[in-house]
Amino acid sequence: MSEELMAVINVMAYGYEASVAINGLDIGIAGGKSESTRLFGRNDPMAAQLPEEMQNLACLKSGANEVAITYKLVGDEASSGLSVEIKTADPSGAEKEAFGHRGDPGRDAESKTVTGEFEL
Repeated sequence: MSEELMAVINVMAYGYEASVAINGLDIGIAGGKSESTRLFGRNDPMAAQLPEEMQNLACLKSGANEVAITYKLVGDEASSGLSVEIKTADPSGAEKEAFGHRGDPGRDAESKTVTGEFEL
């Protein structure tokens, strides 16, 4: 059975250095901008079609998935805070937020790591 799992991650990180790892794989978020990308199951047939530099997006597994977000406010840019959200679809296809984190604007000058979990 293939793991045809899917999620979408949305990151708003203006004024931040940031990285996100899902199940121990760095998915290539760099911070400094708004980013959104689709995540795949480790054995999803679509993952095999991804270019080598995007293979890390095949990071999902059935059941509990671990998230680790590391971020730090940089420069003196105005920022509304860092936000990371992971959305999945329920059996009917409706989107739901599976994980969310909001940084505190202007209070993240020290590097922080936040961890969490979401289910697929």
